[in-house]
Amino acid sequence: MRFADAVQLAPGDVVAFIGAGGKTRAMFRLAEDLAAEGWRVITTSTTPMSGDELRHAPQRIGLGTRMRLPASIGAELERHRHLFVFTRVDSSGRVRGTRPNWLDDNLATFEHHDVLLVEADISGPTALKAPAPDEPSVPESTTVTIPVVGLDVLGQPLTDEHVYGSERIHRQIGHPLRAPLTAEAIAAVLLNPSLGLKGMPRGTRVLPLLNKVTPDRLPDARRIARLLLTDHMIERVVLGAMLDDDPVKAVYRRVGAVVLAAGRSTRMGQPKVMLPWRDSTVIRHICRQLEPADLDDVIVVVGEQAAAVAEQTRDLHVRLAENYEGEMMESVRVGLSILWHTCDAAVIVLGDQPMLETHVVRGLIEAHAQGRGRLIVPSHENQRGHPILIDRSLWEAVFQLPTLRDLLHEHEAAIHHLEVDTPSILHDIDTPEDYEAARRLFEG
Repeated sequence: MRFADAVQLAPGDVVAFIGAGGKTRAMFRLAEDLAAEGWRVITTSTTPMSGDELRHAPQRIGLGTRMRLPASIGAELERHRHLFVFTRVDSSGRVRGTRPNWLDDNLATFEHHDVLLVEADISGPTALKAPAPDEPSVPESTTVTIPVVGLDVLGQPLTDEHVYGSERIHRQIGHPLRAPLTAEAIAAVLLNPSLGLKGMPRGTRVLPLLNKVTPDRLPDARRIARLLLTDHMIERVVLGAMLDDDPVKAVYRRVGAVVLAAGRSTRMGQPKVMLPWRDSTVIRHICRQLEPADLDDVIVVVGEQAAAVAEQTRDLHVRLAENYEGEMMESVRVGLSILWHTCDAAVIVLGDQPMLETHVVRGLIEAHAQGRGRLIVPSHENQRGHPILIDRSLWEAVFQLPTLRDLLHEHEAAIHHLEVDTPSILHDIDTPEDYEAARRLFEG
């Protein structure tokens, strides 16, 4: 996945890169992606940076002491699509950038570019940092902030050799000096208002980049992403390796679930959600299978059995919503309406599928994070099953179409079929015969 696809900018955005562990390369990687699409990109810095980095920009403009944008800059942007703007290169070879307030008044309001990318922090060769009292140097016009950390710091001791400002991190989060840095410690640094979230302009989108992700670091990277998404300021978390040809490994966003438990169970002859299953009931078992699936919210849509379902789930991390009409698509809409302002995708779970397995739900979420598709549908031996995951970009279509089958038909190009090794995705219980067959299969 390209970095530009992961962050999803809009024309007019001002993007500030802060932190350590590859933010310069990340900025130029994003500029390359956008320029290749035809965007007019200006990159700059509010802090000193290595003169060697200028090679990543096809054209550079030095402003000198006059600090005036040349009249030719619009034409240069049209020709090169990417310009780096700076003031001067000093005697040590360091590039001197622009002041944040000058950037706000001049570059941020400049009408000839589509996006402005700013390196707004300094860290040296370390992979994690705690900002000094006068850092970071983030412009007030910033609309997107990308805190960066290099995950090669995992397992390294909290010392100045590996971390910029190790003593400040020790004081803020209590992690012992010289102790190995864990996923939890890195997440705590990124979420601390005096460390990773310091200097954020009000209303900015915060998109942390966990850089230098390798296969062996991936489990810890996922753990950090889940911890970061518990804070409402974090919109999404990008896992990547900016030096790789394929720089983004996954983008984690908030995913909820809608459990459809409002049906009238006409063919069963009794409420399906309350049928015995193992040591509890069908609905309780389903909700318990969802608990370890890394979901941010679970909405159980109930109908006539509302009171009974409430009793069965009162100690679980779910919320109930009502749909007394019992119609399936209306239940989906009720659930999505509740998740509308908090989640970027939803797993639609049948309330009569007690053979649901946690790893299938996790697989759907992981496929979505990897950008495989906007509709993730499990498949076993070329047969589609449930549950399915629907990206937020398709939620409006749910309100326009009569069934989920119509959604899959209308947006077939958006489907990714996730092959799973279990037939459980194919079995729900509509009739007494289905129920007995499912129980035998489950016990077997």
